[in-house]
Amino acid sequence: MHYGARMFKKIVYFITLALMISVFLLASLSQAAPRGSMNPDISATFLGLYQNSSRLSDDRTVVPHNGFTLQEAEIQFTADIDPYLRAMAVFAFAQENGSTEFAAEPEEVYLETISLPRVTLKAGKFRTAFGRHNTFHTHIFPFIDAPVIHQKLLGDEGLNESGVSAAVLVPAKWYSEVTVQGISLSNSNMFGEWTNASTNSVSGSRNSGNVGALVHLKNLWDLTSDSTFEFGATGVSGKNSFDLVSSFWGIDMTYKWRPNEGGKYQSYVWSMEFLSGNRKGFTDGTTGASTENLGGIATWFQWQFAQRWWAQARYEYFGLPHPDAIPHQIKESILLGFFPSEFSGIRLQLDNITTQRIADDELRIGLQYNVSIGAHPAHTY
Repeated sequence: MHYGARMFKKIVYFITLALMISVFLLASLSQAAPRGSMNPDISATFLGLYQNSSRLSDDRTVVPHNGFTLQEAEIQFTADIDPYLRAMAVFAFAQENGSTEFAAEPEEVYLETISLPRVTLKAGKFRTAFGRHNTFHTHIFPFIDAPVIHQKLLGDEGLNESGVSAAVLVPAKWYSEVTVQGISLSNSNMFGEWTNASTNSVSGSRNSGNVGALVHLKNLWDLTSDSTFEFGATGVSGKNSFDLVSSFWGIDMTYKWRPNEGGKYQSYVWSMEFLSGNRKGFTDGTTGASTENLGGIATWFQWQFAQRWWAQARYEYFGLPHPDAIPHQIKESILLGFFPSEFSGIRLQLDNITTQRIADDELRIGLQYNVSIGAHPAHTY
């Protein structure tokens, strides 16, 4: 009994000592760790949408459809891990086509460096630097929907891939940045598609060992104290599901004007983007005609004429060059936006869509409310 009691005391002693050391270490680490690593910034954004058009379906399981719908909801977590790394996780909720149910998926989940001079490294799943519009989340689209060429070439989700990225600031008198990314090839619009029989899922290039390469050049000049001009060029390529190479390129230009005095009440933005792709091996599923070449242009103008009001116009042409299997399309849009604050907005958009081989134009109306709550980080300039 005496030996057992001593053993029991030793066990209690060592357990107590271990607990004290653990508490001391945890206290030290909590003081040394950045505050943001324990409490990430959390935000939520949701978009409500009403649409009406003779060409849209009245079937509620079809996306998009006439009537009211929740266009998208998004939850975002952002925090500095330590003095060297930052992490972001964005989860999007949207209706599944063919169902009234909503599905959640990781839109962006990545970590990036924050302390390396002139270089930012990134790894994870992210919206690639393919042009300008592709980097936008849905709630900061200039219009209710993405440009037609983005929808046709990049798909509903855009070029959103897993991979690694390195953005390097070029030593120049103006802002100049070169971004190089190695990405997966899961985008079915760009790299073909195949169906996994066990999961009934559709994906891009079947060989997961195939990695695509993307290079993006961004230049930004201060023209005056009130205005800036941005020019970007992008190229991306990778093996598709036909074991051939798909290659794509694009250019984008953006001019912004906001006066130092009165900039709260007036400003304007003009932007243009051209995208083109050669998807070798792609053919029309019905006729077998080639659909390899795909391209188009979108240009839009945004005018802030009062503190809370925006008027916008957009012109789009899809079908450059013009393959017989893909009808060309012209879309003209006007939009009026009312923004009570940076956290909410209501937008009314009217579209006129002309499609080759269809006699009558499509007239579409869309009404969207846009709400953000929480500590939402600043968007890309």
